[in-house]
Amino acid sequence: MADLSEDTEVKVATDAAQLFVDAFYPTLGNPKTRGNITSFYIKPTLTSPQRPDIALNGNVISDPSEVQKIFETQIPKAHYEVQSFDCHVINPNYNVGLDDAELGPSKDGKKMSIVAMVSGSVKYYKSSEDEEARAEPRGFTETFVLVPNQEAQGPKAAKGLKGWLIQSQNFRLVL
Repeated sequence: MADLSEDTEVKVATDAAQLFVDAFYPTLGNPKTRGNITSFYIKPTLTSPQRPDIALNGNVISDPSEVQKIFETQIPKAHYEVQSFDCHVINPNYNVGLDDAELGPSKDGKKMSIVAMVSGSVKYYKSSEDEEARAEPRGFTETFVLVPNQEAQGPKAAKGLKGWLIQSQNFRLVL
């Protein structure tokens, strides 16, 4: 099978990063949807026991459920304003956790790993009801390694599954 063209790789990576950014930050900011934060991360399986690497402001977080708990208990409300993102293909043939029969490149580029760098500003509110008590906007940068969600691939995949999951995340507030 021929390798994907560079144009296809760029298009798939850009589309994946855009879909991810458009879904992830509103989920973080809305107290009603924060129960879904863990669904953005890879989950260890028997064939791929890998766990996500997560660092928030230099603090290593061992599990996506801890990220979700931080947002549910310590941040009443937040508003993220993504100002830019950039993305690049890391590996056009990401096969971690696949059965031998599924190894090899895909025709549509849905087996890539991607690095996405995001920058913007965030406002953390002191309470969800008190809009006047909000903090000043702070800049942030965040880097993700996104990998394909194997459960979302193929004709029998359940609808609504995320196509790309966080394998690695590094968030920093800009002082």
